[in-house]
Amino acid sequence: MGISLYEISLIYNDLLFLFLHCSPALLSSMAPMFFPSSPRFNPAMGRGNARAFSILIAVVLAAAAAGSLSSAANVYSVGDGAGWTIAANYSSWASGKTFRIGDTIAFIYNKSFHNVLEVSKADYRSCNAAAPIATHATGNDSISITRYGHRFFICGFPGHCAAGQKLDVRVPKHLSGVPPSPSSDGSQASGGGTGSSPAASAPGSVAHGEGGAESIRGFGMMIVAIVAVASVVVLH
Repeated sequence: MGISLYEISLIYNDLLFLFLHCSPALLSSMAPMFFPSSPRFNPAMGRGNARAFSILIAVVLAAAAAGSLSSAANVYSVGDGAGWTIAANYSSWASGKTFRIGDTIAFIYNKSFHNVLEVSKADYRSCNAAAPIATHATGNDSISITRYGHRFFICGFPGHCAAGQKLDVRVPKHLSGVPPSPSSDGSQASGGGTGSSPAASAPGSVAHGEGGAESIRGFGMMIVAIVAVASVVVLH
């Protein structure tokens, strides 16, 4: 479950408003729900207390956002159990995924028979391996998604790209939970080839949860707890 910066700003503003406008008695009454042994509070709420509360909430939400972003990142094993080989349909595989910035694409293959070249769109379409953007050849290559748009990958071994060993990874700029479209050329993989890759086990392709309202609902109880804690720290 990912949390956007926009959602974090909404939560922050709501908490600050609650702190500044709720009665001291209400804030005081909330803490015993979480901390039965907490003392009663000083009802004075000066400008310094508001500033301290603002800093406290900013730190808490930043930590929560970092944890959320970390937990939301997925690792996709290209081809799933088939791995990176000529005997797989990567257009179909990619069409069922919603790639996001922060995710990782793992290429698992037999390095004696395959490699991974990141190429331009034109070279992807023509299966030209002469001028790759980057070359990977370890047999277990993890590539992080760091930007929006398309990234194109092919196998540089002769005939493999033409046989379908090519992948178009698309990260849409405006995510709405809709999976990305298949590779632009709609290429289909065919069987056969000069080598084979062993079946590989890698972290699963777990789909992202929908953000937005679900994220905010998940923070509902945490908001109450934060207000109670902040009241103990700042108002006492």
